[in-house]
Amino acid sequence: MSVQEEFRVRAVTAFLTLESSDFVQDDEKTFSLERKIAQYASFLKDTKTKLINNGYEVQTVRIATNPFGEYLAKATEKETLKQQLERLDSCLKSNGIEFCALGPATTVEEVDCCPQIVSTSHRLSCCADLDRNDVSMAKKAAACMKIISELECAQHVKNGLGNFQFCATACVKNFTPFFPAARSASISDRSIDHNAICFAVGLENGKLAKRLLKETKTWENISSTFRLGMADALSPLSELCKSIAEDSERATVFQGFDTSLNPSLDEGGSVIAAIEEIDVVGKFGNRGSLATVAEITNAVKNLPNIQHVGYSGLMLPVCEDERLATLVSQNDVDTTKLLALSSVCGVGLDTVPISGFVSESEILSLILDVAALAFRYSKSLSCRLLLCPGQNSGEMTCFNSPYMCDCKIMDI
Repeated sequence: MSVQEEFRVRAVTAFLTLESSDFVQDDEKTFSLERKIAQYASFLKDTKTKLINNGYEVQTVRIATNPFGEYLAKATEKETLKQQLERLDSCLKSNGIEFCALGPATTVEEVDCCPQIVSTSHRLSCCADLDRNDVSMAKKAAACMKIISELECAQHVKNGLGNFQFCATACVKNFTPFFPAARSASISDRSIDHNAICFAVGLENGKLAKRLLKETKTWENISSTFRLGMADALSPLSELCKSIAEDSERATVFQGFDTSLNPSLDEGGSVIAAIEEIDVVGKFGNRGSLATVAEITNAVKNLPNIQHVGYSGLMLPVCEDERLATLVSQNDVDTTKLLALSSVCGVGLDTVPISGFVSESEILSLILDVAALAFRYSKSLSCRLLLCPGQNSGEMTCFNSPYMCDCKIMDI
């Protein structure tokens, strides 16, 4: 198996700045929204083709915008908001874009838009961004998760799946390529050229991690064998992405990779199984796991000659890693352990299945824990909880999703 076959490009994400005027018809009876989406879709299509022609598998191309409160109507303006979201979704569909993150809600009032965003289409994601000690925003995010979990208006949100497209975030930086936390810079940020196309790459690299950590064997070799092996694997792709930016007819900036270890559901794609190759770990979650996760995170944040963005740590999505889902189902890993590991690795709590009967105050407690870690250690963290309506902890999920495996519903 070649190195290129050991990992995939999970997402090529382009970062788009939208304004409210983009939703207003001009003298030619068109919307600048449509022109912008078409331009970005064309760039992403060309980029995907170039990556494929160089031997890389590309799963998705995506668009992430500036905070949606800068261009969408308020939740109280229901009809206008509905029309804007439907127009945006129509533009994405006609241009072959299946994933679009609308950036974060930055006020309590904006969070009220999130259920409408998520329910409009499977293409649209968003998040709620917390400031330090922002209990009111955390409460609103918790309430929003409950509302979204109870949506039944479309197939993509039934059985609690709507929360796959929503999370609470803290300290997440601009140009993060992974959803639903992805976002471009605020329109008020004059430090970047909003007319340039910025893009970043997120990876799916469980198989590569498995080989490298098996070769690494010992904890003390992570900073050498694993780190250099990961850099060698990504270096050709990095140079290719830089050349794409340099050769583009339009001003284009390659922001970098989210170098996080990120699992797949393929055989051998578990990141957790890869970590268990390190001698001090044994079974993931036992003693030695925290130290190993911390060392791996330090390695992926310091790959030589590789520019990193986003989380750039270790992803522990419970329902996207079959080995982790197994350990949860066996009661070997719980939310407390996941939070402890997040203190040294990121991403936070991701695709964590919990009972639909939990209260908003219980959800709030987890969101506040994640935010506290993020601000204490200046780490990008998010909290994506999959509330399972009508099910209790200890039961098995029944998502029937191509993106997730089923798992025992966790105690909060």
